[in-house]
Amino acid sequence: MRFSLVSSLSSAVLILVIMGCGGGGADQPDLVPVSGTVTLDGQPAADVGVMFFPTGVTRGTTFYANTDSSGRYELKASNGQKGAPVGEYNVTCSKYVMPDGSPFTSDGTQSPEMAGAKELLPRSYSDPSQTELKATVPAGGGILDFDVKSN
Repeated sequence: MRFSLVSSLSSAVLILVIMGCGGGGADQPDLVPVSGTVTLDGQPAADVGVMFFPTGVTRGTTFYANTDSSGRYELKASNGQKGAPVGEYNVTCSKYVMPDGSPFTSDGTQSPEMAGAKELLPRSYSDPSQTELKATVPAGGGILDFDVKSN
């Protein structure tokens, strides 16, 4: 059962990566630089996964980043190119930790939940269907900061 679940999750991730890689042809939107800082209760938030989900007419797939020790992030596409297309996004900020408090790191074989990690941030930030975080990527790119609260 466990192998089947891991295999299914790995297959799903692979399909998403392949769909998002697109090859950069004329039908792919141009990327502009997007970076910023995530703070948690006013302090820099390290090891936070940031994801931008296009909404409305915004083209592209999901764009992502992880914050460094100073809470800074720089978005990139699934093919590794830096940036995101101009447009509107729903944004999630997620911070998984292991039972000992160390950050969850993935080698792609396990989801955070399968590894026993726990989400520290409220669903209003971490759940794509419930997030209250929104962003507009302007022409030319920009710096988009997020201040999330633990409660």
